[in-house]
Amino acid sequence: MLLHMALESWDDTDNPGNQPPRRYFASRESSAIALGYLAPDNGSESAHHSVKRAIAELVASGAIERVSSGSRGHNAEFNLLVDSAKPGGHRRYETNVIPMLRRGGLGAGERPP
Repeated sequence: MLLHMALESWDDTDNPGNQPPRRYFASRESSAIALGYLAPDNGSESAHHSVKRAIAELVASGAIERVSSGSRGHNAEFNLLVDSAKPGGHRRYETNVIPMLRRGGLGAGERPP
């Protein structure tokens, strides 16, 4: 759900609509599709409960915050509390890969004789 919200929101720099960045305001039906409910089931009570539960979990974890509640003709709005900047060209931390050898057969780091 968070990935769907991030993909549907404007970024800080690439924002031709001059909308608030990282603001999600899609319908419950659209959010239900992100959770795997296909039409026409994405408008069902079960789908709406799943969306409410997913939103509550994201709010509780600090990934999003509610800006406004939805009402007739107006979707709820949420701020995504994630950084939308593109990652740099290099990693801050390098990791060394150590091949693991398996007993009795060729492991990832072994080659046949």
